[in-house]
Amino acid sequence: MRDAGLDVRVIEGDTYDLIAAADLALVSSGTATLECALLERPMVIVYRLGPLSYGLGRLLVRGVRYIGMPNIVAGREVVPELLQRQATGPRIAAAARALLDDPARHAAMIEDLRDVRRRLGRGGAAGRAAAIAFEMLEGGRG
Repeated sequence: MRDAGLDVRVIEGDTYDLIAAADLALVSSGTATLECALLERPMVIVYRLGPLSYGLGRLLVRGVRYIGMPNIVAGREVVPELLQRQATGPRIAAAARALLDDPARHAAMIEDLRDVRRRLGRGGAAGRAAAIAFEMLEGGRG
């Protein structure tokens, strides 16, 4: 595909190899963030819902500070999260450039994701991540 002077290849059905080869991923929240974390790929989480859906979700899920699984598992922000009004083109580009232009920051995120991977252990990581998220939800309902 050729558009605006860019040579772009569309690749389908090879998600893990594609993520592993990327310098950075822009990812919506969910399982994809956990997959990127397990592959130790730096990312920016971008998530935007309709205002009503987001408001209802916030009412139902209290006490959870982060939306991205890598951050939930780490218990701190290791991956930037751009939510709702923060999820704009300029902010996404700025967050991506901040990682791509700063090798030390990029390497630090890889190390943080490596720690997330260690916390999840081998095999069944998605189940353990879900259990961690469930514990946090239960703790926030007190």
